[in-house]
Amino acid sequence: MKKYFLGCDVSKGYADFVILDSSKNIIENNFQLDDTFKGHNKLYSILVDFHKEHPSSIILSAVESTGGYENNWFNTLGEILNIQVLRLIPHGVSHN
Repeated sequence: MKKYFLGCDVSKGYADFVILDSSKNIIENNFQLDDTFKGHNKLYSILVDFHKEHPSSIILSAVESTGGYENNWFNTLGEILNIQVLRLIPHGVSHN
């Protein structure tokens, strides 16, 4: 099973995403989605299409705790098939 990583930079009202392989090569170029029902549905659609192209893959993702702005994205990612999502504290992120 091949692993991919979904980078997710959450801001107030939107998030920026990118999909990388285990060698940190960009597989899916950066894209930005609004933190709305429509934006979350678009993320779902993008990831379903990705899994169709890479059926034996798993995507790992993490969102940085940003005062609650990350909650909607964290919950959406946790509901999507083959996505493992973690919540990171800002202190750990800034030191890596």
